[in-house]
Amino acid sequence: MSTIRFSLRRQKKIEDALGKDFLKWLLLSLKNHFAKGIIEELDYDPISKIIHVTNVQPKTDSFFELYVLNKTYNVYNLAYKSSAG
Repeated sequence: MSTIRFSLRRQKKIEDALGKDFLKWLLLSLKNHFAKGIIEELDYDPISKIIHVTNVQPKTDSFFELYVLNKTYNVYNLAYKSSAG
């Protein structure tokens, strides 16, 4: 079985708007989430499917929402939507 991978769009824009630390925790959270190998896509958004990724930052009870823009083979192309929690 091949590893599931991701590509996050507009990382520079996320960093400029939300900060370097935010982007760091987002990427670490995505790496942790995709390492598990099971990706649950939610269908409640009319624009695109969504995935929820738990924030791995210590002492934080939150998650990130990302749009699934495209899925080719084992690569998810993602765009940041929001944070909640």
